[in-house]
Amino acid sequence: MSNIITTIFRSMHFVILILFMMGCSHEETINIPELENLIVVTEGDDLLTITLEKEAVFVSSESNLIGRLGQFDVDDDGRVYVADAMQHRVHVFDSEGRHLTHFGREGGGPGEFRSMGALNYSNGYLYIYDPQLMRLTAFSLNTYEEFNTIHTQAINKREVEHLSGLNQSGFIFINRNKFLVNFTSRLVPNPAHAGYNLNDNYRTYHLMDRDRRIDREQVFKKPGYKALSATVNGQYRFTQFEFLGSTLITTTENSMYMARSEDFLIKVYDTYGTYLRAYYYPFQKKVFTREQAIQQQKREYEEGVVEWRVSVIENAPEEQVPQTWPALNDLLLDDENRLWVSTIMGDFNIYEWWVLEETGKLITKFEWPQNEPIEVIKNGYVYTRQTDEETGLQQVVRYRIVFEMK
Repeated sequence: MSNIITTIFRSMHFVILILFMMGCSHEETINIPELENLIVVTEGDDLLTITLEKEAVFVSSESNLIGRLGQFDVDDDGRVYVADAMQHRVHVFDSEGRHLTHFGREGGGPGEFRSMGALNYSNGYLYIYDPQLMRLTAFSLNTYEEFNTIHTQAINKREVEHLSGLNQSGFIFINRNKFLVNFTSRLVPNPAHAGYNLNDNYRTYHLMDRDRRIDREQVFKKPGYKALSATVNGQYRFTQFEFLGSTLITTTENSMYMARSEDFLIKVYDTYGTYLRAYYYPFQKKVFTREQAIQQQKREYEEGVVEWRVSVIENAPEEQVPQTWPALNDLLLDDENRLWVSTIMGDFNIYEWWVLEETGKLITKFEWPQNEPIEVIKNGYVYTRQTDEETGLQQVVRYRIVFEMK
C-alpha cells in the first residue's frame, strides 16, 4: 500500500511540475529523465539567504613570489596549499594568510615536477599530479617531504580492446587508493564530415587502482570537447569551445558526481561506478548569440589566441552554432556533502550558484562574479581565485559562509 501511495505522489509531483513549466515562456520542451532514484529539485519559499564575508587573502610577497597560481587546496586546519605552475613548487600559508614555506622544484627526480596539475589534500597528505611525468606524488604535511609516488600510466591498457588508438589524457583523484582516468580519441578535422565537420571525438573513463591497473569495463563514455570549424581567408580552421558542452566531474572519498554541462542533470556514483541517484531541474537555458560568445573569448584569452578563436565563431556555419548556452558551469562539493552548482545566466559577468542538501533540497541561490571563481568550499569557508587590480597578480581569497533565515 505504501508503494502505491509513493507512486501516486511522485506522479502528481511530476504532473504539477510539467504544468508549471508549460506556463513558462521558454521554447524548449521539458522532458523529465526516466531514471531510478531521480530527485527533482524544487524551489520552496523557505530558502536561506547567504552572505560571504571576506576574511583572509593568500597572496605572494616580494620574498615569496608566486610565479603563476595553479590549483590549490585546504587542509583540516585551514592551511592553504598553492601550486606555483611557473616555479614548480607548492606555497604553504597558515589559516591567517601568512606564508609559512614552500617545497618542490623543477625536475624529474623525487619531489620534483615537470608540470603541476591537480592538487588534493587527503588525511594528512598532499597529493600532486604531474601530467607531463604522469605520476602522483604524496607529500607528508609534517615534513613537506615526498612520502610516496604513484605512476599513473595504466599498465594493462593493451588488454582493453576498445582503448586501441586512444590516448590516456586525464586524471582525477578520488582517494589514495582509487583514481578516475580517461582515454581520448584523436580529434581529426574533416571538412566532409556532417555536423561539426569533425570525427566522433569522445572520452572513456575507467577506474584505476594504485597498482596502475584499470577496470577493463569503461565506467563512462562521454563526448569530448566539441568544436566549431570555419574557412577564414581560404584557411580551414577548427577550435574546441566549452560552450558546446563539457563533462563536469567532482568527487569525494566515497562518491563521484558527474554531469554534462548542457543540462541540470547530475548523476551520483559510488567509487565502483555503480549508479546511486540523480538530481534534476528543468533549467531554462539562455539563447546563444555569437556576440556573447565573442565577448566571452575576449575576457578569457590573451591577444594572439583570441583572434583565432573569434574568427572561427564569426565564420562557422549556422548549423554548427548551438541554439542555447549550457545550463551548468561547474560542480563542487563541500565537506558537509552539500552540492554547489554554478549555472549560466543571461548576464555573463556572473554565475548563479545553487546550494543543495544531499537530499536534493535547495538551500539557497546567490550570484557571484564570473571572474572570481569559487574553487574550494571547506570548514565553513569559500575559497576563490581572484586577480589583484593593482598588481595584476592572482591570489586566493577566503570568505566565511553565513546562512540566515529570510
